Amino acid sequence: MIIERKEDNDYLIKLLGTKIDVYNKEELAKITEKVYKAITKNNKLNNLIILDFYIDNYYGTIIKLESCKNFLNFNDEVEVKITIHTDTPFLYKMDYFDIKNNNLGNQNIYYYQDNFYLEIKNHISKKKYLNILELSNLTYDDPYQIINNGIKIKL
Repeated sequence: MIIERKEDNDYLIKLLGTKIDVYNKEELAKITEKVYKAITKNNKLNNLIILDFYIDNYYGTIIKLESCKNFLNFNDEVEVKITIHTDTPFLYKMDYFDIKNNNLGNQNIYYYQDNFYLEIKNHISKKKYLNILELSNLTYDDPYQIINNGIKIKL
């Protein structure tokens, strides 16, 4: 579990290679508790936590945590709101020459706002995937903006 602090009460939790069964309530509760304990060990969170789960077959799971003040809650309870994004593809922002050198065959390439994005469409080796991770920046929270408004490129 990799935890990055984005802002005061915003965190990004990366679970590389871990795909969570989002249809299993017990598994969601366990991972939520594990994330909460890991963050509250060093930081204080407010009494409303918003969790966004992004799941990808290749990458694993990314959890975006936002801690907000809930003015309707006056006791020491913590409310958790969970949103699960199961059909959101992960895009990899890369240099065009890196995309060309790592040609995966069945892939989509998008050009959007002076950047190139790679979408993996088929299974690739772990070695090739780790190389792509090393050369790219991950885009997961709004890839449809890029897919719908970008230019699709073929190699």
